[in-house]
Amino acid sequence: MKLAVIGFTGRGAELASKLVEAFCVAGDSCTGYTGKRVGMEEQKGLCMVTGSLSDWTRQQFEEMDGLIFVGAAGIAVRLIAPYLKDKLTDPAVVVVDEAGRFAISLLSGHVGGANHLTERTAGILDAVPVVTTASDVRGRHAIDVWAKEHHLTITDRKLAKEVAAALLDGETVGYFSEYPLELPDATGYQENKVHRRNVWVTCHVKPDFWTGFPQERMPAVSKVTDDDQCEPQFLRLVPKSLILGIGCRKQTPGEAIEFAVQEALRQANLDVQAVAAIASIDLKKEETGLLQLSEKLAVPFMTYTSSELEVVQGEFSESGFVRQVTGVGNVCERSALLCAGKDARLLVKKQVYPGVTVAVAETAFYG
Repeated sequence: MKLAVIGFTGRGAELASKLVEAFCVAGDSCTGYTGKRVGMEEQKGLCMVTGSLSDWTRQQFEEMDGLIFVGAAGIAVRLIAPYLKDKLTDPAVVVVDEAGRFAISLLSGHVGGANHLTERTAGILDAVPVVTTASDVRGRHAIDVWAKEHHLTITDRKLAKEVAAALLDGETVGYFSEYPLELPDATGYQENKVHRRNVWVTCHVKPDFWTGFPQERMPAVSKVTDDDQCEPQFLRLVPKSLILGIGCRKQTPGEAIEFAVQEALRQANLDVQAVAAIASIDLKKEETGLLQLSEKLAVPFMTYTSSELEVVQGEFSESGFVRQVTGVGNVCERSALLCAGKDARLLVKKQVYPGVTVAVAETAFYG
């Protein structure tokens, strides 16, 4: 993690220095700071904050994965308050009292990792870790933490909260996965059985398109109250498991390439959030439209030589014209499979659109 630690007094600087040393030894990138009132002899190699503490906090919020304040919790709260944005993007914030007795998880306990950072901080200082998130207090594995650990995108944050609340209330949650991932928790989930609320690890958008989904187990609409009815809800957790293989004519507009991709995914009921990379032949490595799509989806753009593509095993839709131009009879299917790696499978064969061909391969995802 990229960490920043700050102590506001001489004793705080001592603890901050101890934390910086331990975290750096552990392989983290950690920088220590002190306030202006700390004497030079007390700084112990820490950097002094020369501007305002508010500006310092803003900068750390933008750049760091975690902040550790050694001092009163109230100081930390006032400093971070103007910069709070979202639990999925805010850094972890931990507070340590000046006596080094307690390490408190203050912000972003789950997704941001503050709870884990609190445990580590307490271990270094031989302090008591203070964690207040409900799932941790109750000894449950939070669904958002589990999703982060397995590199899954939460598609509905409101429903994720409802699933977490249901588990804490003792309600059983259904669990379905298209990938070999273990249950998020030993208790509270029932695999391949539909309940009122369910977790579904998938690259698909709708359950009825997945042949492995147990449609015969879908219950009839059950009443929640006499005046209301509730159909089962599915929290989709999406892995980065799809590779887009794309071929296109020279200087094809980015809009045309994006439209082709959207259509190919829509027709196959695949979620764009599952796209892990774009692949093509090396002749296209400077193709503006493909580079634009790569940037928009925030995924890498991988290219391969015709010789590399030629040795990919499988049955492909070959084109004599494409072979004449590129040296290989199929670009989109071969590049998708090659990029997806060992044990990959072709989910969507070559789809043809004006000036663009698209194929989709699925990686062997294990979280």
